[in-house]
Amino acid sequence: MIGYLVASVYQSYAAIYGGGWITSFDTNSMVIMVFFRMELELLRLDAKDIFGTESAKVGHEVVLKRLKDCHRRHVELVKFGRLFDSCLSPIMLLYMFVCSVMLCVTAYQITIETSPMQRFLTTEYLVFGVAQLFIYCWHSNDVLFASADLMRGPYESIWWARSQRYRKDLYLLVEQFNKTVVFSAGPFTKLTVTTFISILKGAYSYYTLLSQSQMK
Repeated sequence: MIGYLVASVYQSYAAIYGGGWITSFDTNSMVIMVFFRMELELLRLDAKDIFGTESAKVGHEVVLKRLKDCHRRHVELVKFGRLFDSCLSPIMLLYMFVCSVMLCVTAYQITIETSPMQRFLTTEYLVFGVAQLFIYCWHSNDVLFASADLMRGPYESIWWARSQRYRKDLYLLVEQFNKTVVFSAGPFTKLTVTTFISILKGAYSYYTLLSQSQMK
């Protein structure tokens, strides 16, 4: 009896401790992804305002300062985005593999389970796994789209109302903005909604194959 209680306490502690680590990691990752997306959107707005407005144009020194500031900020975003991706990518590669297997096996277990309570718990576990992967893919997809839309910022400015000498600097800034910030799962794929759908399709294919093999 005492051994049973000790084992129960130990397993409960391990589950809470592991859940806390996973929750902390997911929360920090989500916050960092949202930070990158907002920084990219703010950078686009600042790039749009490089030359001021038609009614309130800015001087030469201010234009150069804004161009340099936009370029520097994007270089830093690309740098730290790659640093963050180098930490996240191996973990997401492993998680995508585990999630694919988990979705297939869990879905099959739901179909053969006879206990309503066990079926409910298994379904809850399945939904949690799908939601966790979807959150990563969704926020990474937002960062990718924000990075792709960034180069529209300079073209939304009043560059056409300024002299020719500014256009070369603006072109260099646009070329810098072409470097996208995107997060990946290993060297194979990017974390996007398209990747999430592909994982679901693959898991469903494995589930169908497993179900048909058991019926024979």
